[in-house]
Amino acid sequence: MSKLVQDKVNELFEATKNLQSLEEIRPYCEQFNQWLNQNTSYNINSLGTVLSKVGFYKKFKLIPLEQGKNATSVPKHDGQGNVTGYQLKHYALLLCGLDDKDWDERNQTTRVSDRLKSQGREIDPDTYFGVAGELLDSQDIHKVAVGLIAATGRRPHEIVARAKFAAIKGETYQVMFTGQGKKRGENPVFPIATLYEASYVIKKLNWLRQQPSTKKLLAEVIQEYPKDIEAQNRAIDSRRNGSLNRVVRDYFGGENPVLPIRSGEEQPNCKALRAAYLALATGRDCSGSIGSKMLHAARLAGHFVKENPNDGDLQHLVTTLGYADYYTTKPVTFPSLATREKPNMENEKLSSIRVLPTDLEAIRKIQEEWEAPNQQSVITKLIQSYKDSLSVSNNLQQTQQQVTQLQAQVKQLETTNNSLQQHNQQLETTNNQLQQQLAAMETTQKQPSMVTLNATELESWLEKKIIEMLHKVGIGETMPSAINPVALNAVAPPPPKEEIDWTTKTDAEVWGSKVQGAAVEKIRRSYLAICQYNDTVATGDGDRLAVTNQALRDLSRCNGLFVRDWIEEHKDEIISHNAKFGMENKKDPRNPASYANKGKDVDKILSLINDEFLSGEGYRKVRI
Repeated sequence: MSKLVQDKVNELFEATKNLQSLEEIRPYCEQFNQWLNQNTSYNINSLGTVLSKVGFYKKFKLIPLEQGKNATSVPKHDGQGNVTGYQLKHYALLLCGLDDKDWDERNQTTRVSDRLKSQGREIDPDTYFGVAGELLDSQDIHKVAVGLIAATGRRPHEIVARAKFAAIKGETYQVMFTGQGKKRGENPVFPIATLYEASYVIKKLNWLRQQPSTKKLLAEVIQEYPKDIEAQNRAIDSRRNGSLNRVVRDYFGGENPVLPIRSGEEQPNCKALRAAYLALATGRDCSGSIGSKMLHAARLAGHFVKENPNDGDLQHLVTTLGYADYYTTKPVTFPSLATREKPNMENEKLSSIRVLPTDLEAIRKIQEEWEAPNQQSVITKLIQSYKDSLSVSNNLQQTQQQVTQLQAQVKQLETTNNSLQQHNQQLETTNNQLQQQLAAMETTQKQPSMVTLNATELESWLEKKIIEMLHKVGIGETMPSAINPVALNAVAPPPPKEEIDWTTKTDAEVWGSKVQGAAVEKIRRSYLAICQYNDTVATGDGDRLAVTNQALRDLSRCNGLFVRDWIEEHKDEIISHNAKFGMENKKDPRNPASYANKGKDVDKILSLINDEFLSGEGYRKVRI
C-alpha cells in the first residue's frame, strides 16, 4: 500500500509545486485526502510514519516558499505550549497529512519508558552465540543475513546493501564500519564490535553480497529509485523484513525463546537482535560506569559517532535508551568458530608426528588458504578429506555396478523387442494372405444368395467364417478359441488431457477460467494475499484479517465446498498464520473458521488485499 501512497504523493507534488495561490492548491489537497480516506485505513500513528517514509514532508520543504502565495506563516511552540517563533509552511503540508494537534497526540507514546520501567529481559550469551553461529554457517541467504545482524547489530538494509566491514589491524573482534543508515546524506566511518571473529563476519558478508538473489534485489531497487538512497533502503527493508523476521522467530523465539520478547512487541524481530547485540557487546567490551556504558552502546549503534561529543549531542542517548531493555548476568566470552565446531578437541590427547620440511611448508600454506587456527586442524581436515574420498570411491563403484545391471536389462529388452517385431511381421503376412483369399472368393462367387440376418446372427456368422479361414491357412492353433466382436470394433482410446500448470498463469488467466484446477489456484493465491497483507501492510490496529472459509470464499469467488477441502489440506499453515496474530479459534484450534473477523470492515480489507496483491482480479471483479 505504501507504494500506492507514494505514487499519490508524487501526483500531488507535481500538480501543486508551481501553483501560487491557496485557491489553486486546495482542490488537489482535498482530492488527495479523499483518496486516503477511501483507500487506506491508516491511523494517526501509521499515517505520519507512511507519509514520512514516502518523502511527503521532504518534497514540499524543498519548494521556494512565498507568504500568501504558496505558503503561510505558522507559530512554533515549545514543550509548555508557548510561542517561540514563526515559520513558513507550504499549503499542502497544512491541508494534508497530520496537523500540529495530530502530531502532538502521535508523539505522546510511552513505549520506551514502559520498557525501562519493566524488569528487562535477560539473555544467555552462550545460547545466543550458538544460534547466531548456526545461522552464519548456513547456505541460506536469509539465515546468513540474520546471523550477521545478530553478530554486528546492523539494520537489515545495511547488511543486505550498505554495510562495508574492513579489518582493523590487531583487532580480532572489531571491524571498521561504513554504510550507516538514517544519516540523511552523511557517511560516517567508525569501529564496531563483532560477536564472532571479524575475519569470519567479513567473509560471510562478502558471500551474501555475491548471491544472485541479493544482486537481483539491489538492481531492482536501484532501477526503481535511481537517485534516492533512502527510498532504496526502505524498499530493501520492505522486501526483506518479512523473511528475516520469520527466521528470527523460528530460531530465537518459540516456547523457550533464546531472545525474550520485548515489552510492546508480539514476536522477536530484527530490532530485538539489535538491542541484544548492544547489551552483549557493551557488557563484553565496556566495564565502566553506567554513563560510560550508555555512551559505548550509543557509539556501537551509530546514534552519534563524534570522538568528543558535546552536551547537545548527548540527546541522541534517548534513542539508545529504546534499545536498553536486555541484560545478562553471565560473562560474555569471545566465541570462536573453530572451537564451536570442535568443542571436545581440547579434551583429546594430541600426539606428535614427524614430517619432511617440504610437507611442513605445504601444511603451512594450506593453513593460510583455509584460515585454519593451527596446523593440527589442517591435518584433521586433510584426514577428513581422505575419508570423504574413500566414501566417494565406494559410491562410484556402486554406481558402476548399477550401470552394468542397467546395461544388461537394456540388452534383454532389445532381444524382447526384436522377437515382438518378428511376430508382428508374421501377423502382417498372415493378414495379407487372408485378404487375398477373401478377394478370390468374392470373384468366384457368381450368384450370391441374399440372406437376412439380425445383428447377433451376423456377428456369429462372421466369427465362424474367420475361424474357418484361419484353420485353412494353418494358424488357427495360435489364435484364441473365440473372438470378441466388441474387441474387433474397439477404437483407440482418446489421448490423455494435457495438465495445465495454473501456478504459472497470470491472475487474469486464473480468474478468467472456471475449471477445477483454476479454482484451486484462486484459493491458494487468495490465501497467500491475505498472509502477505497481514505480514507487510496491516498495522495490527484491528485491521488484520483471519484466514477463514468465508474470507477465502469472498476473495477467490470459489464454491464453499472447494474452499472447505482446500482448508482441510492446508489447515496446519492456516492455524499457524492465524495464531501468529492471535486470531486462532480458542475453543477449537483445528477449526480456522473462527469469529476473529467479527466487527471488522471485511469488505474494505478484502478490497485492499485485492488491489495490492491480486492485480484487481477476484474480489474486485465481482464487486464493481
